[in-house]
Amino acid sequence: MIDFLILFAAVLVGTFGFAVIFGMKPKYLAAATLLGGLTYTVYYLVDLLTPDLFLSNLAAAFFAGIAAFILAVVYRTPAVTFSALGVIPLVPGGALYYMMYGLIAGDTDLFRQQSGVALRVGLGIAAGIVFSSTVIGVIRPLLHRKSRKKEDAAAGGEPK
Repeated sequence: MIDFLILFAAVLVGTFGFAVIFGMKPKYLAAATLLGGLTYTVYYLVDLLTPDLFLSNLAAAFFAGIAAFILAVVYRTPAVTFSALGVIPLVPGGALYYMMYGLIAGDTDLFRQQSGVALRVGLGIAAGIVFSSTVIGVIRPLLHRKSRKKEDAAAGGEPK
């Protein structure tokens, strides 16, 4: 548990740092930082259930995409404001570093191993974002129709 708390704190600091580097408005900093921490928490929990890099990253990126959409509605800003920072904790920095090191050093075993890790993680992140965007794309029109019906009923008009 202590290990997780240390990792969680590091993720919060890292996400906050990237948010500042990306020039995020101060009013969004706390939400974006917490999103990074919660995304990592989803990754960690799924990884405990199944140590499959693709599935862990897919679930975490899906969560980040849905949560970013909700935050975008709450803060009235584009979802990419939050989604880009939400997946920062998932980026396979170490795998990318060692993959390139293996390439430069001529260590084909290291290169192949780390390439596989980076590819599985990257595909998991991409699939999670696409999946969450698809779900949002299906749900969003339904929410708009429901809110229009409520507005029409409140205005005394006929629902369409």
